[in-house]
Formats: sequence, C-alpha cells, structure tokens
Amino acid sequence: MNIFPAFQTILYTVSTAMLYPVVILLIFLCLWIILYAGGFVGEAVKRRHFRSDRHLAEFLDDMKQAKQLPPEVAENLPLGIVAYANELRDIIHDKSPFRDEKVEDLNQRKEHALAREVDKIRLIVRIGPSLGLMGTLIPMGTGLAGLTQGNMAQLSSSLILAFTTTVVGLALGITAHFFSVVKERWVTEDMRHVNLITEAMTRGVDSQGAAG
Repeated sequence: MNIFPAFQTILYTVSTAMLYPVVILLIFLCLWIILYAGGFVGEAVKRRHFRSDRHLAEFLDDMKQAKQLPPEVAENLPLGIVAYANELRDIIHDKSPFRDEKVEDLNQRKEHALAREVDKIRLIVRIGPSLGLMGTLIPMGTGLAGLTQGNMAQLSSSLILAFTTTVVGLALGITAHFFSVVKERWVTEDMRHVNLITEAMTRGVDSQGAAG
C-alpha cells in the first residue's frame, strides 16, 4: 500500500492553511513598522537636538549636588533615561542598608530593557523576509496545482500574491535592519548616559543616607 500520496495531501493541506496566517502577519508587521517609524523619527529629532546642546558630562557637578537631573537636561533626554534618573533619585534618598544593591539592580534592569528594545526590531529583520518567502512558496504550490487543471486564472492570482509577499517581506527586512543599526547606536549612547548619571548621582553618598 502506497501511503506517500496521503502524506503529500496532508502536507499540502497544512501548507495551504498557513497562507492566511502568513498574509495576516505580514499586514500586521507592516502596520507595526509604520507606527514604529513614527516614534523612531520623533526620537531621532529629540536626540539630534540634545547633541547640538551641551553634553551630559558638563552637568555632572549639578547632578552630584542635586542628586537629580537638571531640568534643561531632563527635557532633552529620552523618557526612559529620565524615568531611570527619577527612580535612582528615590533609591538614593532611601536609607535602606541595601541601597547599593538596589542601585546595581536598577542599572542591570535598565541595561536589560535597552537590550530588549534592540532585540524586538532585530526579530523583524529575520521574520519579515521569512514570512515573505513562505508567502511566495505557498501560492506557487496552489498555482501549479491549478495549472495542471488548466486554470490559468488561479495561476495568475497565485503568482501575483507570491511576488507581492516577497516584496513586502524584503521591504520589512530592509527597513527593520536600518532601524536596528541606528537603535544599537542609541542603546550604546543611552547606556553611557545611564552610567554617567549613576556615577554622578551616587558620588558622595555614604552607606547610611543621602549626602545632606
């Protein structure tokens, strides 16, 4: 008994059933990358403005004395860095004997959060082209099946869908790769700012309480 045709039918059914999820995911990723691009442009403008102003290192003495970010710095830094500085300020003014450990934990959690931001866009670099390839091969199988039955309309429709998903998948990968390269530079810059802020605000703080 030849069971290979049964296996072939099962695989063809499974492959065909995956077409709709693939197309839906591609559409969802397109919408997500458009929204991400809007936030990306806004963040880029804000970071460029901060670069054109005074560098963060010039405010180290102010942060050491006040144990917080100066207002002119906070308004130009990313919201995540400002939130980190505010949380660090609360830890510094806390008289807990484990204050140093809390500062280290906060620093590591922030570093992990920044790394996850890059990982999120890196996933699109791989997922986009992969979904595009799947969206190409699946309709090709359906189109060839229609060709054997002389259904040229089905073949034409399948080829259009196949080439469209390929283009969309590649466009997603290229766009996400550009965002990931820039985002990596931003994360490196943010970690430098985080470390500078931490060193400045914790300088002169003893193990019992905030410097008064």
